[in-house]
Amino acid sequence: MGATSAQHKVTWDYTEHASHYDKRADYSGDAIANLLKAIGCDTSRPVADIGAGTGKLTKELLKHGLTVRSVEPNDAMRAIGIQNTKDMAVTWSVGTGEATGLPAGSVYAAFFGSSFNVVDQSGALAEASRILVSHGWFACMWNHRDLDDSIQKRIESIIKSVIPTYSYGSRREDPTNVINSSGYFRDTKSIESRFVWKMPKDDAIVAWKSHATLKRQAGSDSLFDSIIQRIASYLDELPEVIDVPYTTRIYFAQKVR
Repeated sequence: MGATSAQHKVTWDYTEHASHYDKRADYSGDAIANLLKAIGCDTSRPVADIGAGTGKLTKELLKHGLTVRSVEPNDAMRAIGIQNTKDMAVTWSVGTGEATGLPAGSVYAAFFGSSFNVVDQSGALAEASRILVSHGWFACMWNHRDLDDSIQKRIESIIKSVIPTYSYGSRREDPTNVINSSGYFRDTKSIESRFVWKMPKDDAIVAWKSHATLKRQAGSDSLFDSIIQRIASYLDELPEVIDVPYTTRIYFAQKVR
């Protein structure tokens, strides 16, 4: 880990969420495949997964035969990620989006899976440009639940009955202007792929326990736990496996030079 990685402050601490994170939905395989095709990403050059967490995106990239440099600042998340990708073509290291610790010009593409919203975006784009080869690629992505789905509507109403001002923040905002105006990347494009994730309701409850945005806005462990319990009580009324509709949204752009 480089000195800059050690010095950059991490404001989102996922330690207590780490053990629950794997219960979240995977990214759309079609969306990932379409992204890799669009950017001409082949197996000859390594890529980076920045804010790799427990390896959700890393595992998808490895399915395509890529060599991955996974960077994660949180010890608990990284430990699970290492276990999840044991004996695969990946190296794990400590770093942040703003200070990855990776060498300059060392990767063809830098991916931010559900992590671009928890970094200083200007700093992260500068760092992505630094570690990329000439004309390499930046991409950020999120899974967004379909909030018009009846089950998800009910969950949203439970949350907002407790936190009326609840907001998902920048994770549901289009980052195109931020990327294009950075000076490092140009002509941001997007890919969307809708899918349905069949989730045992017990896993759904565990996945909600990993929701750091909700935890932060709840403001206290007791209020967060109360919301999770209300969601669990509602899910108890449903079949053992529920359909959760998602859209994977990806934004990607090529390095200017």
